Amino acid sequence: MIKKILLLSLSSALILGCSKKAETTDDIKYVKIYTIGGDNATLYSTFHGIIHAQYEPDLAFRVAGKIISRSVDIGQQVTKNQVLAKLDPSDYQLSAATANSQLAAAKSAYVTQQANLARYKQLLAQNFVSQAQFDMQKAQFESAKAQYEQAENQVSNSGNQVNYTTLVAPSDGVITSISMDAGQVVSAGQVVATMAVSGSKEVVIELPETQINNFKTGMPAKIQIWALNKTLNGVIRVINGASDQQTRTYSARISLDNPGDEIKYGMAADVSITPLNSTDGFEIPLSSVYSMDGKSYIWELDSQLKTHMVAITVINTDGEIAKISASGIKSGDKIVAAGANFIHDGQIVKEY
Repeated sequence: MIKKILLLSLSSALILGCSKKAETTDDIKYVKIYTIGGDNATLYSTFHGIIHAQYEPDLAFRVAGKIISRSVDIGQQVTKNQVLAKLDPSDYQLSAATANSQLAAAKSAYVTQQANLARYKQLLAQNFVSQAQFDMQKAQFESAKAQYEQAENQVSNSGNQVNYTTLVAPSDGVITSISMDAGQVVSAGQVVATMAVSGSKEVVIELPETQINNFKTGMPAKIQIWALNKTLNGVIRVINGASDQQTRTYSARISLDNPGDEIKYGMAADVSITPLNSTDGFEIPLSSVYSMDGKSYIWELDSQLKTHMVAITVINTDGEIAKISASGIKSGDKIVAAGANFIHDGQIVKEY
């Protein structure tokens, strides 16, 4: 009987011991571990943008009319004074012909009054006409002269109206948008196309209103062209002084240094700029950041690989790397790089 009791006691003790060991083993989590780098990194802000030309004029006819031909397509390279589209010039040509007829009549009247004034001048010298008669003739001459000059201006204006029925490229560039076609009736000044003027290229980005005071014109920038795997230097050329009413962001243009022809309009780019209030910090994997109640933390590991929650400030992220302030951590510290959402404070972890 005593042997049975001893056997039962030993069995219970073994079961309890195994249970405790199993509980301890189950509480260990396997995670990826990251060692914080040696030097503090200068923290910068990254913004996504699109390549544009520095000058992108909207193109429009200076007169109204019906489009009879369109000579370009979107993306087409054009040269200065190249014909882009034409309006029906018939009405303007008729107006020009009428103006030329009126000019001929006004010129005839002007020449007649000029000759009459010369005769009256001679007659006045011989006292065959009075001063009042001479002054009247002079007034008629001045009126004929004014009408003649007006007719000349009208001919010039009519000729311009005919010329305005042809839309030409103001400079070399690329057509970036078209909103016209043959048969369409347009009004004067209605935008029918947009072009990117050849030359300087820029990246257009949007700055949030919470960061707008951290940037100013002239600040250097790094531009990453992902399609070409190429990095360029640039500078902030201009920042819009008014925000977009819908997005509440401020448009900024970053000039590129020596952009090559391989950089095309519309390509995506990332612009990295060190803000005015930049502080030194560390770069860690974004997966290391643990969020709770609107705040950010990391799991720091001690020499026994036990976790300790440390509050951090995330300055910026690029989708893979988080830039955080250096407060509370130092170079050489080990942190949890993956699996941060599945552990708790004081837990022992192992690296896998």
